[in-house]
Amino acid sequence: MKGTDVPHVSKDYEIKNLPDQVSGFSWNLAGGALSISGACPECAGEIDQPLPDVIPGAVSKGWPRRRSPEDEVPERVYMRCDCEYAHRGDDRETGGCGAAWTAVRPSGGTP
Repeated sequence: MKGTDVPHVSKDYEIKNLPDQVSGFSWNLAGGALSISGACPECAGEIDQPLPDVIPGAVSKGWPRRRSPEDEVPERVYMRCDCEYAHRGDDRETGGCGAAWTAVRPSGGTP
């Protein structure tokens, strides 16, 4: 596994909504676009979810004012497991274990 010390949990595919995740994910603005990475809270598979529609500074909103790129980063992002591991029962071969959650941006203003 790349980047995490937690081993992947081999579990059957199951569509499951998990509680909001307030920790365990990195919010990265490198390269001018947002990506969120970490381990799936259900199977510990590595997740790296780019958000190509979040490109801070690309669109001005409302009245002109100085905004930092962090001001345009959402506070909550819906995520689903798309780890590279096969999970038994994933008949449609969607990838991941079927878990979904909302990642909550860390407080402090920076992703």
